[in-house]
Amino acid sequence: MKETNLVSQTVPEQKPAKPMTDKAVRSLADSIYQSLKEEGCEERDIIGVSSQLIGLVTEQFRKDN
Repeated sequence: MKETNLVSQTVPEQKPAKPMTDKAVRSLADSIYQSLKEEGCEERDIIGVSSQLIGLVTEQFRKDN
């Protein structure tokens, strides 16, 4: 995987007014996938990123409930 400099940003927590549509979710996923591929990530790297995202969401969900 090619090394990328990512800048950490603090984003205020805001819940969306309404859930994203299936089409919007798919579009976002496609965009993220293409960005990762353009940065040189291989499929196994993208699976790793996806797993980490699921872990973060799961952890936050447990904290909130």
